[in-house]
Amino acid sequence: MPVQQPEALEATRFAPTTTVNLQINGVLGALQYSGSEVDSASNTAAGAPLLNGVSFNHELRLTVDTSFTGQDLVRIRLRSGDFASSGFFSNPPTPLSRLDVAFQEPACGAGEEGCPGGLVSINRAYLQLPLSPEIRVSFGPRIMQLDMLPVWPSVYNTSPILDLFQYAGSPGTYSKRLGGGFGLWWQPTGDLQGLSLGYAYVASRAGGSQQGGGLFSGSSSQTSTLQLALSRPQWNITGAYSLSGPQVRLRGTPLASQLAAGGRDGSLGSWSLAGYWQPRSSGWLPSISAGWGEDRFRFGTPAVAGLSGVRSRSWYTGLVWSDVLGAGNSLGFAAGSPAHVIAIQTPSQSDPDDRGLAFELFYRIQVSDELSVTPALFWLSRPRGALGGSADPSQALLFPAASGETSLGAWAGLIRTTLRF
Repeated sequence: MPVQQPEALEATRFAPTTTVNLQINGVLGALQYSGSEVDSASNTAAGAPLLNGVSFNHELRLTVDTSFTGQDLVRIRLRSGDFASSGFFSNPPTPLSRLDVAFQEPACGAGEEGCPGGLVSINRAYLQLPLSPEIRVSFGPRIMQLDMLPVWPSVYNTSPILDLFQYAGSPGTYSKRLGGGFGLWWQPTGDLQGLSLGYAYVASRAGGSQQGGGLFSGSSSQTSTLQLALSRPQWNITGAYSLSGPQVRLRGTPLASQLAAGGRDGSLGSWSLAGYWQPRSSGWLPSISAGWGEDRFRFGTPAVAGLSGVRSRSWYTGLVWSDVLGAGNSLGFAAGSPAHVIAIQTPSQSDPDDRGLAFELFYRIQVSDELSVTPALFWLSRPRGALGGSADPSQALLFPAASGETSLGAWAGLIRTTLRF
C-alpha cells in the first residue's frame, strides 16, 4: 500500500486557508484587602472567605479559522482554564477583582465541591459571510455579542488586566453575552466610508433549558444590540443601545449585579457612548480610550419587592503608551467606575451610596513575537459598593446608612505571561 506524504495528509484535513492559533495565559498574583469589614481572625469579609493567598492560574484558547472564499470565516475556539477557585474570578466578597483572562467551565464558585478545573469547552462556533461588498452576516450556535458588531470602540486592549475595563465603559451595553445568535453589519464605501451600522442578537439559552429558552422567548436570556459608529485611521466614536432580558448579567457592584440578575418580567435597557484616539506614531502621547454607559431597569418583578426607578451608570478611561523603553513594550493605565446604582426608589426613601472607583497600571514587556510578560497592579476602592455592611440587598436598601458605615478595599499585584503560537 503506498504511503501518503505528510503534505498530502495535511491537505486532506485542512482547507488551504485554515489557520490554527494557540494562546496560553499564566497569572501569578495575590489580592490584599483592607477596611473595617475585614475579619483578620477568620480571614473573611461580608461572610465570605478572603481569597488572598498567592495563586498561579492558567487559561488556554485554541482558535481554528477557516475561509473557503477568502472573504468568509468559520471560527471554532476551544477554551480551558482553572480560575474558579481564585480571587481573580467572580468570587465573593469582591467579584469585581475578576481578570479578563479568568476562565473556567463549569463556572462554579471557590470551595464548591465537584468543581473540576481544566475541562475543555467549545467557546466559539460560528460563520461569517459577505452578502455584498458592504454587508456582512454572522450566525452560529456559539457566538459572542461582540463577534457580530462591526466596531470595538476601544484600543485599551493590548494587554488587558481587569475584566471591568474591557466593556468600553458600559458592561450593560457590551455584556459579552455568549450563546446562539445572529448579526448583520453594514460598512459602506465611497463618501460614507468609515461609517458602520450593526445589529446583533444572542440568546444564552438558545439551545433550550429547564426554564424554557430557545430564541425570542421570555426565558431565552437574550440581548439585542444596535451600534452606530464613525471611524477614521486615528479615532473612533461609537453609540450603542442594548436591550437585555432575564437573566441579565451586569458586570458591576454586587448591588447592581444582583438587581439585574434577579429581575423578572421585563428588561434592562443600556446606552453607551465610547471611542478612542491614537497618535500616528509612538512617543510621549498615549492612545486614549474612553466610554460611558447608563442602564435603566424595567422589570415588572424586581429582585427586591417595592423597588422602582432603578438606574445604574459606569465609565472608564484608558491610556496606553507604545514602545516604552523598548520596541513592542507598552505602558498602560486605566481608571473608572463599574456599573453602580445611581437612582432607586426604595421603601426607606433613601438612596444607597453604591459608588466606587477602580484603577490599574501595567507594563507589557514583549520578549519575542511569541512571548510577553506583563507585571500589573490594580486597586478597587469600594468593590462592594452599597453592600459594604450586608450581603443581602434587601437589608442594604432598608438600612443604607448602616451599610455605608463599613469599608472594604482591595488591591492586587500580579504577573501575566502570554505565549502565542
